[in-house]
Amino acid sequence: MPIQKLLRRYPKDAVIIVDGSPAGGEIYYLNKGTALAEVKGNVVGTIRPGEWFGELAAILGSTRTATVRGVTPCEVLVFKGVEDRNLYDAIAKDPKMLRKLIEQLCMRLIETSRRHVGESSELSEQAMRFRRAISGTLYVLEKLSEKYKSNVMEETRQHLSALSGIATGQETDADLKFFPGSRDTVFGK
Repeated sequence: MPIQKLLRRYPKDAVIIVDGSPAGGEIYYLNKGTALAEVKGNVVGTIRPGEWFGELAAILGSTRTATVRGVTPCEVLVFKGVEDRNLYDAIAKDPKMLRKLIEQLCMRLIETSRRHVGESSELSEQAMRFRRAISGTLYVLEKLSEKYKSNVMEETRQHLSALSGIATGQETDADLKFFPGSRDTVFGK
């Protein structure tokens, strides 16, 4: 079956693609309007006029990986029958279409990589804050269990150490403001 081109109009806030739905051999080209791509309720990209979307699932023959919703009224060109050789035949006849599709896939890859780096950086910073908090708490528990010969504090310290993978706490990680009642005992201040 040759590729068919259809024009569809969507009102503002209408869903154009649903995450998890079959691709049905369709790719989309946003002619007019603006749409958002969402994954699990989180916006992962903006689709502007002149951009393709839905191509990954159609090319791979998989289900849709995002929900696309128009944030303005949208005019969309739908290319049906994008399966097997049809897409490659159409691209062979239209090098501009191929170039635009490749450029857009590359831009999407760059955006995804940047987003991943940002999220990884945030997680790393958060992990370091947790590590310092655990280390400081381990230090305080160690000093208190030594001072008061408390088996309960020692068990708590061992439990926290075993689960966190932090063998011993560091004094520099213990923030004095969080230990006002034990400041003098632990820090001598």
